[in-house]
Amino acid sequence: MIRAAIAWLLVVFLAAVVLFMRLHRGVALQTDLAALLMPTGGATAVRRAQDLAAASLAQRVFVLIGDHDRASARNAGAALADACDRSGLATTVTYRLPPNSLIALARMYFPYRFGLLTNEDRELLRHAQGDHIVARALATVYGPEAIADAAMLRRDPFLLLPTFLTALPLPLSNLALDDGILTVHDGNLTWVLLAVQLKGNVYALTVQDRFVAIFDATVAALRRQTPGLAIARVGAIFYAHQGAHSAVSETTVITVLSIIGTILLILIVFRDPRPLALTLLAIGVGVLCAFSVCLSIYGGIHVVVLLLGASLTGIAIDYCLQYITARFGPDAGTPRERLQRVLPGITLGALTTLIGYLTLMLAPFPGLRQLAVFSAVGLAASFLTVVLWLPLLDSPLPLSDRAGALKAAGLLWDFWQLPNYRRGRLLFVVLCVTAAGIGLSRFTIDDDLRHQQVLSGTLRDEETRVRHLTGMTGGTEFFILQDGDSESAAQREELLLDRLATAKQGGFVSGYQAITPFIPSIKRQRENRELVNAKLLQPHLHDYYQQLGVTDGMQPVVPENSFLTPAALSPDSPLAFLRNLTLTDDMHGTTRVVLLNRVSNSDAMRTIAATVPGVHYADPVGELSASLAAYRRRAIILLAVSALLMMPVLIWRYGWRGSLRTALPPITAVILAPLLAGVSFNFFGAIALILVLSIGFDYTVFCRESAPSRRAVTMLGVCLAMVATLLSFGLLGFSRTYAVHAFGTTLLIGTILAFILAPLAGRPNNQP
Repeated sequence: MIRAAIAWLLVVFLAAVVLFMRLHRGVALQTDLAALLMPTGGATAVRRAQDLAAASLAQRVFVLIGDHDRASARNAGAALADACDRSGLATTVTYRLPPNSLIALARMYFPYRFGLLTNEDRELLRHAQGDHIVARALATVYGPEAIADAAMLRRDPFLLLPTFLTALPLPLSNLALDDGILTVHDGNLTWVLLAVQLKGNVYALTVQDRFVAIFDATVAALRRQTPGLAIARVGAIFYAHQGAHSAVSETTVITVLSIIGTILLILIVFRDPRPLALTLLAIGVGVLCAFSVCLSIYGGIHVVVLLLGASLTGIAIDYCLQYITARFGPDAGTPRERLQRVLPGITLGALTTLIGYLTLMLAPFPGLRQLAVFSAVGLAASFLTVVLWLPLLDSPLPLSDRAGALKAAGLLWDFWQLPNYRRGRLLFVVLCVTAAGIGLSRFTIDDDLRHQQVLSGTLRDEETRVRHLTGMTGGTEFFILQDGDSESAAQREELLLDRLATAKQGGFVSGYQAITPFIPSIKRQRENRELVNAKLLQPHLHDYYQQLGVTDGMQPVVPENSFLTPAALSPDSPLAFLRNLTLTDDMHGTTRVVLLNRVSNSDAMRTIAATVPGVHYADPVGELSASLAAYRRRAIILLAVSALLMMPVLIWRYGWRGSLRTALPPITAVILAPLLAGVSFNFFGAIALILVLSIGFDYTVFCRESAPSRRAVTMLGVCLAMVATLLSFGLLGFSRTYAVHAFGTTLLIGTILAFILAPLAGRPNNQP
């Protein structure tokens, strides 16, 4: 045993060294709940494109800076833009457009004007209704706000280019250029827009901390200079940063309260510092090994794993408390004898709990596999510490008599065993059945991913303001379009947009953002030129010039082999945002994104995607919510698998009848917990039930293994373990992150039920 203890000391020392080195290099802390749940496997080209598109969207930041004084707002916007640019975290910072940028845009378009038609003009020409375009041009020329002179009428007689430019679907429709800066007025406030495209993973805590620190410091300095300055921002990085720090703060509070509660609990019951030191040693070794292994395998850790994993490892206190409470009574024996007395129970308990944890490995979520590894390693390390170290470090003297505590702990066993409590047992069953019936009538299932995360109310209000003032309507849904080259992709995109136009008329989507409305395919430009020449210039130009009194008008030259392409877009163009809609464009092919605004019918979008080859509809939030529903059902199957995997161990130890008696309490707790928890049932609640099953088996195995003379001592250990678990998991129920809240609440109710029912697994009084 000494050799084994020394060997374990070397393993723990090595784990500590590895952990120190990992912490010294820095820990990658993941904060995106979607990343926690993203299924592994199946990394197809489409999935990679969707991930790339989602990452690009998440990297966008829009900020409105407002003040009563126009100059103050503009100066503050310039200072904030400069700070973002100097941060080194942005690929582009768009604030002040170059002088004459609109003129440069018109110059870019003008050589290709006859290939650029609005959809309405295109349809008019296709149906030989060019006279409508002639009438509109005449009304424009003779109208009160005429924009055409003789030179323009000779080069673009029917003013097709101004019509095209006016109809462009600009994403920020409420903004106007004011001396090169996109501006909007709201009452007596002048707002200016700053757009930033970040680089790197915005869900990495280091990126969040750096950018938000620079942003907040700059805003604070600007507000000291301009006290009335208003800021409204929108960007995934702000939500992720707030959520990460909220989770870290919750982790700190829950961990501290759990540790303080556990310390007070042990000191009050045992009145001896040694049990406290041994308990903290066992838990500390478990957490140390869990962190070391997890960081070595995954290189980082998710904040939810951090939040749940430390608490899950705390279940290891069950085994430590069973050993320590064995010191009660004059027949406690030596530390070695105490270990031998509780070893079968804690071994079976640890084995069944490990089975429950490792069942999580079957879930196709990297985050849950992280959680399984963290919890299983932590539990195993704590168990080995209890078995190998505690007997060597423990006192050989029994603990002083705690007759009151032992008597109170034995009351629950008496409640289930003694005949004079028959009516009380019946009343308890009736209350449980009644409460379960009420819970069943109110039972709801909610798999919506958006309901599983906490979103700052302040950030939501700022986002609403930005969207209202700018006209920004983008959502999280989009189409991925893949083809062999840029021209083929453009043609396919136009086919897709034709379908979307019909869907927009049907109210299935409010709008979309794509490249081809701004830069049509070469095929469409060629078709437009042919339509303009055959259906407009040739039949109408001569009479049109006569009506205008243009005597020296000549038919404009329509170029044949010169076409506008996305390559003409410069980084400082007002249309530079279109560059972000092309994900890849190389020898391997072209991948584009079509962003959707306010989709009301996802099925209609999927149908459209199915009708256009190479197009895939992406609804990341909807897909993850659907995955949550599917994996919730799969988790229920995992729950059954976990129970089945535990049964052979119990049958080997207790036989068929004894194993069923041992399994009944935890299975009952699993059935009742979601009905009594009072929270919507979701995937996280289902995962909590797997742990309820494991914890429940711990309690029932301890009770099953207890000799009649030691039942009060056993129940005291189980009671202390239950309270310690409540200090961890019960506090999780107060988390503002609904996923964690549902997990903690379900586990809290399930643990209490498993504790209350645990004595049912005990041997009858006539059995040794």
